[in-house]
Amino acid sequence: MHLFSRRGGELQMRLGEREVAIVNIPLMKELEKRLSSGESVLLTGLHGVGKSVLALTIAYSALEKGGAVIDLASDTSNFAEYLRIAKRAKWAFAVFDAVPLQFYAEPEIWSEYATLWRDNCNRILARAEYVRKNGYPVVIVLPFDLAERCKKELRLYDNIVVTAEESIAGEIFAKNSDVYCGEDYVKEISSRISQLGEGMYYIAYSAAKSLEFCDEHPANLVEKAKMAYVEKLTALAKAVYAPSCSKAKAFIQTLHSRGLPPPLASLAIYYETVEVKVRTLEKLISLINKLPDPHKEYVKILALQTAEDLKKLMKPHWHLRALSRELGPLYNEALTKASEEVAVQCGYKPSEVSLRNLVKAYVIAHEANNDLAKALAAIARGGNPCLGKIKPLCVHGALPDVIIKAILTPERLSVELPPSLKSGLEYYAGFRAEEVGERGWIEVLNYLYEASEGGRTDLRVFKDYIDAALRLGSPITKKLALATVQNSYIVPGELLAQALVTAVELGEDYGALLDKYIEAVGDASLIYEKCGARCANIVVEVGVASATKLARKTPCLALRQLEIALAGAGYSDVIQKYSPHKACL
Repeated sequence: MHLFSRRGGELQMRLGEREVAIVNIPLMKELEKRLSSGESVLLTGLHGVGKSVLALTIAYSALEKGGAVIDLASDTSNFAEYLRIAKRAKWAFAVFDAVPLQFYAEPEIWSEYATLWRDNCNRILARAEYVRKNGYPVVIVLPFDLAERCKKELRLYDNIVVTAEESIAGEIFAKNSDVYCGEDYVKEISSRISQLGEGMYYIAYSAAKSLEFCDEHPANLVEKAKMAYVEKLTALAKAVYAPSCSKAKAFIQTLHSRGLPPPLASLAIYYETVEVKVRTLEKLISLINKLPDPHKEYVKILALQTAEDLKKLMKPHWHLRALSRELGPLYNEALTKASEEVAVQCGYKPSEVSLRNLVKAYVIAHEANNDLAKALAAIARGGNPCLGKIKPLCVHGALPDVIIKAILTPERLSVELPPSLKSGLEYYAGFRAEEVGERGWIEVLNYLYEASEGGRTDLRVFKDYIDAALRLGSPITKKLALATVQNSYIVPGELLAQALVTAVELGEDYGALLDKYIEAVGDASLIYEKCGARCANIVVEVGVASATKLARKTPCLALRQLEIALAGAGYSDVIQKYSPHKACL
């Protein structure tokens, strides 16, 4: 428990077995002014930046002036008693603090406030609303992650974001230390603490209480205090997000997947379920056009029901929104540590998810075939693919490269039903090269060639079309494909290799393509495997150029490129006999 008192005019509080000298935070007057005018306030911020100290100091100040403080977390009978006291007091306000200052002394006990908010934030806010209707302002104190819970209801409160200041950290250290080592020592400590950004005030206090002799290096002192802070936040993370093994599973998977866009991260948390539903949907969709009525309609209904189930999984739950926020590196360290500890305790490892499956689930469930096709065409033309229903998969206005790769590898994402678009690149995005024939290849090449004249085209999207045109097309089609490859900005290495082979076969000038290949790929083995001795000149030039580039940093790889060059020149038997690069490795 805690006990406030004043000694020599200074406010002190008992925290466990220790006395804490409270330092006034600049926001004190601002908060007091707002409460005096009847405003209700939400105090948010990173952990350890003084939110609880601010609320507790205001509360003690109110008590000193004959006011009353209503604890929103109290049981029913005590809550009623608080209200009776408030009616007799000069003025009153209500407080709920999810991670009070006492948490740092006894995290296992005081984590209960955070879990109370997690499970009953509506109850707390219903009490707060009742108090407000009776004319008393309310202060809700929440770290950023817990502020995601009941976020809609919290919009009724004026939000004050509390940030830590280096000078306050220095004052906390100086006031709470039993050993005084001079102003320079205090400045050095506060400077190091301020670099952390979060947990500053607790770390300053912890460092002050652990200082025994002035010969201890400030870096070591701050590091020990930081580790103590992370340990306490680890206990909080486990209590809030992983109180049981069933909850731990979702917590571990959330941390593992939180770099993904929220809809995909939500799917990743329930990946086993998603995988089953995607397979079911694919089977149902493939059956729709094969069955006569009324069976077709029945299958459609089943597909819609499964898609609706997937949509429900895609809605980001509060803990995903909370843990995807900017929470500070120290809290992230604590979350990772908590995740590792509960993973060992519960015998659960995060499952590796197929991003391709997640995107497929999203596209099918949202009927986003047309928008996916438009997004693919936009990528191919060098434009922004964040269109229509694909936009929620974007991060900061761009589709992450890992998602683009998932969609394009090994071929464009197939969802069984092509888009309903009838022309343009968007139409062909719904079909594979072998399904449309040479006429389709030529159309795609024309679109891409025109786009390459004025922009940065990306051939990864229609790699199968370009490859088919280079290998199987007529001479005119092949020449158009060569021009498209030469003009395009992003070209997969295997396409460049095939373009060089095709240029040699047609007797076309390949100088520009060769320069592009050396710059972008620089591996002679791709061409040697496709063309062998027929492309001897190209293999030798690429091999020597690549070896020159690699010689200083990776001499063994450079030697391997020289081997391929020699093999291309007709000395493969000598290379097989000696294999110099193996001796190097």
